[in-house]
Amino acid sequence: MSASVLKVLNQPGWNYKLSYDGVSILAPTKKDATHLAQSYGYALSETAAKINGKVRIGWRHCKRPIEFYGWMASQKPPTPAETAERMLPVGGEVFCSQLQLPVGLLKRMVAAAESERPISIIRQDNNKQIIVNQLMSDMLQTPPEVATQRVMNRFWLPEDLAELERRLSQQSRFTMTHRGGLNEQTWAILTTQFESFEVDGIWYRQATTLATPELIPIPPEAFAPI
Repeated sequence: MSASVLKVLNQPGWNYKLSYDGVSILAPTKKDATHLAQSYGYALSETAAKINGKVRIGWRHCKRPIEFYGWMASQKPPTPAETAERMLPVGGEVFCSQLQLPVGLLKRMVAAAESERPISIIRQDNNKQIIVNQLMSDMLQTPPEVATQRVMNRFWLPEDLAELERRLSQQSRFTMTHRGGLNEQTWAILTTQFESFEVDGIWYRQATTLATPELIPIPPEAFAPI
């Protein structure tokens, strides 16, 4: 492990130990754990690669630790399964397909894992859904490795998508009821809270489902080019 990381871990309140599957770090607080992950993610990934295991960061009363794997330090992209299941494994509760994880997204992933509602996060520039928690994956009846690669235009009706984009340009947070595709075979009426936010110059929107979807027949205009 790098000297800079060891310097942090040797401070009061920190602890770490080796186990059969890697290194387990206990941070004083959740904030400290997140800061360590953001500041030394590459070094932690290198450590995971050297020991052919993983580096796990937890904190007191933590249910879902942050984990780093060796492939994160390499130039070789992970397989879809690794991307979905291991980018930030937190008890199998949240999945991400984006390799770069700035602290803003990292915090939202942790919050999504702890949420009791289905949550997804979509990049605004390409309308790609990059993060889903387990509840959202279950609601969509879609494996997370598929859900986190999905371009969302095809799962909106053109008029509803236009209304969404109009409201996003005027409000940072709002609730909207619309028709949407849970998957290619199932459409529903959805009530969703949308929140737009920016991280390192990239805009995202977080979608939190507020009510049980009401299933409807697939609209005739569904899957039309947008």
